[in-house]
Amino acid sequence: MSAGMPCQIWIHSGRYTTCDLWADYKPNDNITEFMMDRKQCIVKLLVQPSRGLVDEKFIILVQKVPPGYQLTVHALHKCEDGHSWEAFGHYTANTTGTVNVSEDPSLGGTYSGVEQMGLLWSLRPVPGSKPGLRLRKMNVQTPMEVTISVYQGHQTEGFMDQVPLASVVVERWYMAPGVRRIPITEDGLTAILFLPPGPGPSPGLLDLWGGGGQLVEYRASLLASHGIASLALDYLTPKITKQTGKMVDLQYFEKAYKVLEQHPQVNGSRIGMLGLSFGTSITFNMAVYSKVMKLRCAVCISGSHVQPVNGSMEEMLMNLYRNPDGFRFNKDNEVISRAMLLPIPTEPSLKVDMGRLKCPLLLVVGEDDQSWPVTESAMDIKEMMEQAGNSHLLTVLSYPNAGHLIEPPYTPHARATLFRNLATQEKVMVLWGGETVAHSHAQEDAWRKLLVFLKENLYSGTNSGATLLSHLFMMDRKQYIVKLLVQPSRGLVDEKFIILVQKAPPGYQLTVHALHKCEDGHSWEAFGHYTADTRGTVNVSEHSSLGGTYSGVEQMGLLWSLRPIPGSKPGLRLRKMNVQTPMEVTISVYQGHQTEGFMDQVPLASVVVERWYMAPGVRRIPITEDGLTATLFLPPGPGPFPGLLDLWGGGGQLVEYRASLLSSHGIASLALDYLTPKITMETGKMVDLQYFEKAYTVLEQHPQVNGSRIGMLGLSLGTTITLKMAVYSQVMKLRCAVCISGCHMQPVDGPLEEILKYFNQNADRTRISEENELILRDVALPVPSDLAFKVDMGRLKCPLLVVVGEDDQNWPASESAMDMEEMMGQAGNSHLLTVLSYPNAGHLIEPPYTPHARASLFRSLATREKMIVLWGGETVAHSRAQEDAWRKLLVFLKENLYSGSNPGTMLLSHL
Repeated sequence: MSAGMPCQIWIHSGRYTTCDLWADYKPNDNITEFMMDRKQCIVKLLVQPSRGLVDEKFIILVQKVPPGYQLTVHALHKCEDGHSWEAFGHYTANTTGTVNVSEDPSLGGTYSGVEQMGLLWSLRPVPGSKPGLRLRKMNVQTPMEVTISVYQGHQTEGFMDQVPLASVVVERWYMAPGVRRIPITEDGLTAILFLPPGPGPSPGLLDLWGGGGQLVEYRASLLASHGIASLALDYLTPKITKQTGKMVDLQYFEKAYKVLEQHPQVNGSRIGMLGLSFGTSITFNMAVYSKVMKLRCAVCISGSHVQPVNGSMEEMLMNLYRNPDGFRFNKDNEVISRAMLLPIPTEPSLKVDMGRLKCPLLLVVGEDDQSWPVTESAMDIKEMMEQAGNSHLLTVLSYPNAGHLIEPPYTPHARATLFRNLATQEKVMVLWGGETVAHSHAQEDAWRKLLVFLKENLYSGTNSGATLLSHLFMMDRKQYIVKLLVQPSRGLVDEKFIILVQKAPPGYQLTVHALHKCEDGHSWEAFGHYTADTRGTVNVSEHSSLGGTYSGVEQMGLLWSLRPIPGSKPGLRLRKMNVQTPMEVTISVYQGHQTEGFMDQVPLASVVVERWYMAPGVRRIPITEDGLTATLFLPPGPGPFPGLLDLWGGGGQLVEYRASLLSSHGIASLALDYLTPKITMETGKMVDLQYFEKAYTVLEQHPQVNGSRIGMLGLSLGTTITLKMAVYSQVMKLRCAVCISGCHMQPVDGPLEEILKYFNQNADRTRISEENELILRDVALPVPSDLAFKVDMGRLKCPLLVVVGEDDQNWPASESAMDMEEMMGQAGNSHLLTVLSYPNAGHLIEPPYTPHARASLFRSLATREKMIVLWGGETVAHSRAQEDAWRKLLVFLKENLYSGSNPGTMLLSHL
């Protein structure tokens, strides 16, 4: 528990012995636990981050295996064309029973040695796939999903026929949160513009691929994720060529440049150009000869300056085939075309005059390129520029044993693939070259240096060591570059993030602001006032907010203090409806200590973060059998998983976000609508108690749920059902129960309809606050002594966690908890009870960092009337309670729903 946490814990079970239990809790750990047959070991698999950019490294840890045990760590990806790719490494657990892929060597598999990202760059088509495949992302708006699994022993095949010991799914994205994808069709262009998050203007880049044609977006989207507005351009197969049958002219590229130059969110004086393969031919030509394009820099990967300099696009393309001896076949019948432009001509009209180049140029060369004569071209370019006196503009990165297709890091190496000849439309197997390890290391090194080169030349006043952070903006009149970093940019809603503001003037006053537009169209904001330290830095995790919607050191204050923006209608409550999409929050930095008018200003820096309720690989399954209205969320992996029945309160509807988050932590969770299900809407009749037993049976009988390990969780009215079923149901054999902000008072022999009538008959006990808010907590008071009107807690046989907000103005949760403690003490089963009681917390105790709703609009199920209901709680104390209670709730569930576990081993997220 954090220092100063005003929480009272009543302990009867002895499970929580000290508050130090929470010292190592990490809600962002992505872990799966499974029993190993016959060995009784818990295998844990951690992959972090579970959502990240494709050029971001991850950490893979396997824990809790027998020391010296042999394991295979396996990666599987099914790409958009339906083909599957796999990679695997052989490991031996160390003396602590751990494998750390970042530090431990693979002893075999598709890679060997210490290779942190070997499971990605060594991906290869699964056995039986057709030859010549190449892994390329087509839809950059969706992630590349990779399943990481652990298998017993050192294996090389048959992975699909086995059940892994542990398995998680990771998402690899080409688009950072907030990157905008804009199709461009003006002036006959076929292009996509990717704009970085924030107001801009950002530097721009024209991105050209090679001779295969098509609109290839993934590199441009990734560059935009690093702060550069990037235009992916199709110039060989654009719509205009398909319509007219004619290739575009060189003015086509100048039109694309103009689109960038004139875009309001692009700095038109800071535009570069990048080409790969045949795209380098265009890049060289335009950089030297175009009168329109004033490039700040150029990058050429795996290409050549050899071309008819006064020729058309068609002539440039046909020049590749001018040498009849330039193509040959190897023993595997793969085309080797590197000699097509050899020897390098001396005639000036047949190669770009590099001595006339006026902008910095980065050349990337794979020395085993079997497609283009890149080494010879680079040498000739260097010689030409040295003779002309402009070689200071040239940087060459030359990589031994690297091939032609030098792509963003961790892209699987494609030594040879099928390729369609644009001239003949014939498909041929082309040898690109490269040795997998050397090529993969070259991709990683070249990408990093490419980013530094672009940012050095496209941003002013920047040094190479400072350019690898996310977003750069100039401050007017002060010539400071304010940088804003938020990590992780994609995470679960119960995961903390780090916010860093850098490069501000020391002592400068700044406002850090969060803005979220929810699904109902309403906008919420929060902000804190900070002063930059002597290094010009604000670290929200360590520095105090001096004012705003929160104060003090509050790492997550920008989330839990979110409130409706000024002018919003009263009574709003922030709830996620579609858990398959993230909650997007824009984090911005403004000058000075401000309290209003944020929408009317341009921030100094801005990024977007995504907050998810569903971890990668969680499956959402609608359930309609037996008249149920429910959604089942299954964790990643093969299972079986423990199960949980999740009930919300008196507002009805199918509320999914808590169940999806619990599933993200390894518990198969069934969100159940029991007040407004389809069957009630159709018949007008409320469900009976057998409805809940049917839901339990769905969980119990599901093949991926461990039917002997099911719990139940209720909030508000949901606690009433939970306690009734836990004590009286002959069908439901619960392993544990959790009750949040509810009570055990009810007619114990009555159905759901009578339970509601029991509370409604005391409507005269409601009160109205000074703000005209309805207070309902007295409706169930006083606590009756007659056992006909309260659940006989002495008969409870499973562990129970009760969470109480002591300022709950909706339900008498405190009085109910005290009475339950007394009843269980008298019956001798108080060892099953754990109560978490939080001063100044209200009724709606939700997952952590959920904005506190002290009062909100609520529709009465009985009258259908909307009213403002007072839930209670003080924002800071309530938010602390939510964070603490959620952590302890996860430990409680995992202690009781998994066997052979102790509290010290259950502090990780995914089981």
